[in-house]
Amino acid sequence: MTVLGGLALCALAGVLLTLTWTTGTPEGGLGGGTRLDLSGPESTAVVRPALLTAAAGLLVAAFLGPVARRVAGVVVVLSGVAVVVGSVLVLLDPSAPVAQAAAEAWGLADAGSVDAHGTATWAPWATAAVGVLLALTGVAVLLARWQGLGSRYDREGTRERADEPLWDSLSRGEDPT
Repeated sequence: MTVLGGLALCALAGVLLTLTWTTGTPEGGLGGGTRLDLSGPESTAVVRPALLTAAAGLLVAAFLGPVARRVAGVVVVLSGVAVVVGSVLVLLDPSAPVAQAAAEAWGLADAGSVDAHGTATWAPWATAAVGVLLALTGVAVLLARWQGLGSRYDREGTRERADEPLWDSLSRGEDPT
């Protein structure tokens, strides 16, 4: 249930990335005064890779053993923190992505020469909240004590007759591997 909940959080944050995160108007240069609406990936480059990493970590936690699950839990926690940090950076300075997008559109090398006024929408706030929940899901994965799918398919015992030739096992109809 923890893994499915985490994957649902990743999907929700992925949907939130498609929404408008920042709106603003760059001043000066070519096309100054044109309103820009930027989505999540246009506003921050951190959130999408962090979500993909979290989803991969959750799948690892579901399918592999306890050591890999612990590593995956740490990866999911760090990914959740990265989602929060990426969202908060946009909330702290919503003008920066607008200036960067305008500089790219105008062919300028540096966004510092573009004066822009931007505001953040509700989407980065919601994504930051999802990032916190994702980090908590990673903590839950770290603390979980489930067997995982891998243990179901583990071999139950070793071959009892280690000194016996493999051909004898095949003659009895047993798989010697």
